[in-house]
Amino acid sequence: MKRLTLPLLVFFLIVLSGTGVLLLKHHGTPPSVPPRPQPRRTEPLKGTLPPLQLPEEKRNASAADSWEFEGEIAANFVSARAKFVAALLHQGWRPDKQITLGEHWSPRVLLTLQKDGLELVLMLWKIDAGLTGFAYRREKIITSGVMTP
Repeated sequence: MKRLTLPLLVFFLIVLSGTGVLLLKHHGTPPSVPPRPQPRRTEPLKGTLPPLQLPEEKRNASAADSWEFEGEIAANFVSARAKFVAALLHQGWRPDKQITLGEHWSPRVLLTLQKDGLELVLMLWKIDAGLTGFAYRREKIITSGVMTP
């Protein structure tokens, strides 16, 4: 047994010191942090593009302020949202983000979609049980200071 004690102690000394060196080497290097995503920059296109082809049962009005177009659709909030999303997907717009602003008595939602270097921001809100309001604007997406065609 005494003959095995010294080789076992040497073995454990080598294993433990090697493990300690590896732990210190790994702990000494800082973890790689991915770069923060840059916020998407856009440029307004109000008045330069023709109106979107949206579901037929709307009453249209040119919008003021920052919205390009606004109106009302004779449908409840859920049906209107489904009709708008289906019409826009059929036209080639890809869903990007959804921001829910209210869920209970007066639901409101912001939807963003993208197509060919453009971003569409669509806002839907409940007016009444069978009436939903909408407004949209389109903007050109600018990436790293270069405008996309």
